[in-house]
Amino acid sequence: MSFHRLLAPFLSVAVAAGCAVGPDYRRPDAPVSDHFLGQPQVEQRRAASAADLVTWWEGFGDPQLTRLVSVALEQNLDLAQATARVAQARAGLGAATAALLPSASGSAQAARSYQSIETPLGRLQNATPGFDRYGNSYEANLGASWEVDVFGGLRRGREAALADYRASEAGATATRLAVAAQTADLYITIRGLQARLAIATRQVETQEKLLSTVGRLFAKGLAAELEVRQAEGAMAEVQATIPVLEAGLDAALNALDVMLGAPPGTYRAELAEDIKAVPAAPQIIGAGSPADLLRRRPDLIVAERRLAAANARIGVAIAEYYPNFACCLGGQRHLHSKREPLFRWREPGGRGGGLALAPV
Repeated sequence: MSFHRLLAPFLSVAVAAGCAVGPDYRRPDAPVSDHFLGQPQVEQRRAASAADLVTWWEGFGDPQLTRLVSVALEQNLDLAQATARVAQARAGLGAATAALLPSASGSAQAARSYQSIETPLGRLQNATPGFDRYGNSYEANLGASWEVDVFGGLRRGREAALADYRASEAGATATRLAVAAQTADLYITIRGLQARLAIATRQVETQEKLLSTVGRLFAKGLAAELEVRQAEGAMAEVQATIPVLEAGLDAALNALDVMLGAPPGTYRAELAEDIKAVPAAPQIIGAGSPADLLRRRPDLIVAERRLAAANARIGVAIAEYYPNFACCLGGQRHLHSKREPLFRWREPGGRGGGLALAPV
């Protein structure tokens, strides 16, 4: 029995079964509890609005915060890189999908020749009746091939490319959430520091009035010196908190400018003139169980999808140990718009030099 007869049944069974070497991926289990610690109290908390999980920063009800987060998402270079990686992974997925399909190639060329009559062949052809010095030649080549994915290496490759694409999408989402969270955190920190600085300023004014009152009482003998020293200490303590708060506010303002892709000090005047209260946190609804939260976390999705891609590449590596089977087809067409020369030159095979004429 020939080799082809031995191989044909095996190929037929393999193609029909659609087998793919390598381990099949199974998502790992995450044993977690059904409820968060203090989840009932969080869900029962009253708030002015509810937070949308996609644009959660809008739930704070602060138009300025919403605008700053939008600017940060537009200007952030890390997010632009993550978006570019998504496009790269999408292209890789398209290439892996195309590898499963037949491929075809084609080429064509045209040539125009001009026969010189100064050569021996040209002089001989010029003496031929109806000789035309011009000639056109056209050539077309077509080819097609298809690799039969018997052992599933190409399918495992597409599976890995799909997992990489989904991981890149989750990575872009994680970057987007990180940028929005850092911007919102800096904005709320600025509002908190501004509120604390305003309270500290009012406390200094109160302590100054108190110290003045105690000083007048001490001058008239109605208060002890200890009370004066206590009032001075309390005022100094409050005054000492103001530089710390101002330094923290400056650092937060500069950090916010960096997040917005602007030079330090760009948004300082805007935030200093329009001092608002600290935004109230929105109501968190539909958080689900801890397992649901883990499934929604983009960083965990990235890790899980990369694990799936690595698992699929095991099958790609194993498939390299087996032979590849491909079907190839090709064709060529050569046309001349003018008739061929009646003679061509060739070197004689016998002894002696010179050239001889031979019919084409």
